[in-house]
Amino acid sequence: MAVKLIALDMDGTTLNNENIVSQRNHAAIHKAREKGIAVAVCTGRCNTELLPIINQLPDIRYFINGNGCKIYDKQADKTILSDPLSFSAANTIYRIVREYPVMFEVYTNEQIYTSRSCYEHAVKYVPKQFVQLVKDTRTPLDNLKALFRKDWQKPIYKLNAFFNQSDNYEDIRTKCKDLPAIMTGSTEANLEFNSMTASKGTALSKLAQMLHAAADEVMAIGDGSNDVSMLEYAGYSVAMANAVFEAKKAAKYSTVSNADDGVAIAIEKYAL
Repeated sequence: MAVKLIALDMDGTTLNNENIVSQRNHAAIHKAREKGIAVAVCTGRCNTELLPIINQLPDIRYFINGNGCKIYDKQADKTILSDPLSFSAANTIYRIVREYPVMFEVYTNEQIYTSRSCYEHAVKYVPKQFVQLVKDTRTPLDNLKALFRKDWQKPIYKLNAFFNQSDNYEDIRTKCKDLPAIMTGSTEANLEFNSMTASKGTALSKLAQMLHAAADEVMAIGDGSNDVSMLEYAGYSVAMANAVFEAKKAAKYSTVSNADDGVAIAIEKYAL
């Protein structure tokens, strides 16, 4: 069947290693839209992190962000899906993760909060290609504990932990595995927590229904474990050469790496 909707992960997929959408990727996305194919960003980023993507892809209307906890319609300037973590799950995850030497982040409706000490030493935790993005988009607090009081009025959409020791990753996963939260990652150096009903795949299926596209008419391209659900959903699922094993296993097709215009090559081959 012909492709009606393309969902693009950003980091490690559409963005190259300099966090830029290449000229060839731009051209392929433009050609797809000219052909009448809807193109949606589908990313773990949200809030202030989205601005660099919006600036590079100004014609994109739909943004599935925060691993599927939100769908933002830029043209209408409104959120059309909202699925935050429960207070109890967020509070329990915080109490577990704070015992480890990680950079812990709290994604609320407008801001991304982290501790001031981690913010000031982000280079210790964050992959170097994301350090400046983190410095530009996080709000440092002296103490994150205030965000987990019952009188806190803002929903928590996502929690993220950047870690620099693999042992921490396995320990945190083990301690959190039975909590009502989905654990994924957009890189090999972070662990993300979302509502049990929030995933890129679930949000993509809802957007496809809105746009009257069947799963067999949807193309998804990604590289991380947080992309697995949308790769399993889409009829045309493509994993990057730099993808993690789980993403490659979930995808029907493969392309070259994000440094070699893998998104453009996949769109040209399967959608145009």
